[in-house]
Amino acid sequence: MMQFTSGISDAVNAQAAAEAACRQVTEQLAGQPCHLACVFASPIYRTSWPPLLAYLHDQLKPQVLIGCSGSGVIGGGQELEWVPAISITGATLPGVRLFPFIVTPDELAASDVGGFWVDKIGASPEAHPVFVLCADPYTCDPLKLLTELNATYRSRPMIGGLVSGGNKAGEHLLFLRTEVLTEGAVGVAMTGDIAMDTIVSQGCRPIGRPYVVTKAEENILWQLGGRQAVEVLHEVLFSLSQPDRELAQQGSIFIGLVINEMRRTFASGDFLIRNIIGLDPGTGALAISDRIEVGQTLQFHLRDATASREELRRLLVQQGRVPPGAPPAGCLLFNCTGRGKSFYGTAHHDVRTIQTIAGHLPIGGFFCNGEIGPIGGINFLHGYTASLGLFRPRGAV
Repeated sequence: MMQFTSGISDAVNAQAAAEAACRQVTEQLAGQPCHLACVFASPIYRTSWPPLLAYLHDQLKPQVLIGCSGSGVIGGGQELEWVPAISITGATLPGVRLFPFIVTPDELAASDVGGFWVDKIGASPEAHPVFVLCADPYTCDPLKLLTELNATYRSRPMIGGLVSGGNKAGEHLLFLRTEVLTEGAVGVAMTGDIAMDTIVSQGCRPIGRPYVVTKAEENILWQLGGRQAVEVLHEVLFSLSQPDRELAQQGSIFIGLVINEMRRTFASGDFLIRNIIGLDPGTGALAISDRIEVGQTLQFHLRDATASREELRRLLVQQGRVPPGAPPAGCLLFNCTGRGKSFYGTAHHDVRTIQTIAGHLPIGGFFCNGEIGPIGGINFLHGYTASLGLFRPRGAV
């Protein structure tokens, strides 16, 4: 029987924290084998690895251990941010094959769609794998990684995130089995009797109306509907209510790129949210944190706590209505560092919302520098997002 467990500790001493979290997991497993262990830990403990991994392997004896460091960790119904903490999610997965893999920066630079990834991972696309990925934002090109995995494993869901808590290359940690890495990416593909339902909650709401890009180059947006992009942005801002205008002035305005251009109308969830990283009043150009193509449709968005709460609740309720299906056995949550207590004004918001609506299931995860998750069958890198995977036996779907 598939079983997930979750342990967490905020003990200042790394060994004590690992022992406490590990003990919680082993007590919940109650003698069942631990096939998969997901370990997320504060970078404050960085000097204590790899001995802690050896200890966890000795205690849990997992087939596969995967994880990373993060500025905040999630587990045991809690979100612990910017404090010493370790979260362990242990899972018993009968009838499931695990395919762990490491991708170095040199391998990614030389990689290509197809055979490279099948050989690297070992899982066939025909086996319908689901994926968990953790990547270092300083040494891994996540867009290249996702583009090639999307093309190789078409429509297969992938969740995960970019490691957080460091300020430069070498300060982040990635875990696989007993190895500790400071670059590249780690992942695990899972096949067999496992299904992963995914939710990507972006927490933004569209404002104004959609516009078609009429002039752009790389990530520079010059014109929307034949007008300067900055001029259009100012027009949208002027039309907002005073509270919304204040939100925008605080840096809560974003660009939403339409994912499916075949739709006649667009609503929340139909966009890929991207940052506005600069503007030039002289030329009227906007710089966006992604490439933009002429002919694309986009709409400006505002991000606020109310919209974020409502979207996460709506998506969870919607997911729970999809028949048939048994309740999920467990969840992995990859939350943006821009969410959490500073955003909502209260701690543990997202994890407790999930448990309230989806059931009091074990949840593990960490706060990310970018979140990985699918929208419309394509896996993207997101920002300011909650990306979660709800796991259940394939036969229960």
